[in-house]
Amino acid sequence: MHVDPRIGALRGDRIAQRAMQEAVMLAAEDCRREDGLSRVIGELEDFGAGAELAECEALQRLVGAEEAARAVILPMIERLVRQQRETPLAQLSLRHQSGAGFHFLQLAAKGSATMGLALHDGMVPATSNPVATFPDAERHEIVLAGEAEIEALRIVTDCGDRVEVARTVRRVDRGDCIVLADADCSRVVRRVHGCMLTLRLARGGDRPRPTRQVDLALGRVVHKACGNRRESQHEMMVALLGRMKRSDAAPVLADVARSGGDHVRWQALRECLALNTSLGMDLLRTFASDSSDPLHSPAHGLLSQLVERYPELEQAEGMPCHA
Repeated sequence: MHVDPRIGALRGDRIAQRAMQEAVMLAAEDCRREDGLSRVIGELEDFGAGAELAECEALQRLVGAEEAARAVILPMIERLVRQQRETPLAQLSLRHQSGAGFHFLQLAAKGSATMGLALHDGMVPATSNPVATFPDAERHEIVLAGEAEIEALRIVTDCGDRVEVARTVRRVDRGDCIVLADADCSRVVRRVHGCMLTLRLARGGDRPRPTRQVDLALGRVVHKACGNRRESQHEMMVALLGRMKRSDAAPVLADVARSGGDHVRWQALRECLALNTSLGMDLLRTFASDSSDPLHSPAHGLLSQLVERYPELEQAEGMPCHA
């Protein structure tokens, strides 16, 4: 394996590593202190706390007028690119992600609001009926460069695991704005001509509905995920306790299953069933018998399946669960 001499030298020089990383972080902080971006970030905090976009003049102008967006964003991009060229081995100090055909750089986050740059590079072949994601978020995008064909989507009928989606194809290019109001709105990029760069402003709801992924060809909801980040973290913690086989945590999981968001409650119930069947079955029967509980239907279905397959569960007392 060939190791570039610069990487080899840097690997053993912690002082140089720290100096490079501090330089990148300082460059980002310098950008945020610039008058234009500083004002936008201040209003982003208000927006993230619940203010209407119309009350945030600079922020509204940023996602509504290309000239305003470029005036604020381009100096930051130029500064960061210059710094990256000076210290190419330093890690970018901003959150970022990169996948097939899509790349995102988060410029700022305040409360429930985020602002960032999204790049579609056209490397993913266009599909006629992709799976679309419907997060419960208010989103505003303005195209800074490039053009593409997108399909605006809106759920007009929701039957749980089936939805009817209204679909409108439109072409967007430099200066065009895309607004998605809520969890029933989304969009997919059909075809990118070269690359398309957008500035994206997004804000999650106070009590977000689950994020849905919909197969547009079938109108079928193929996946649901908790829209609340904190509840998603709790859901992961609950699942971890189950994987660790912490039977001593079953009473805690039972408490979690009795209140909170539906997704974390259901995960807690499942883990409780696996760790302490007697306690888990008591909970399952309670949920299945309460028609006002949001978990009534899935709990009733699971109870019927388990009892049919394992009749001994009707008399479950502390046995490990087969499910």
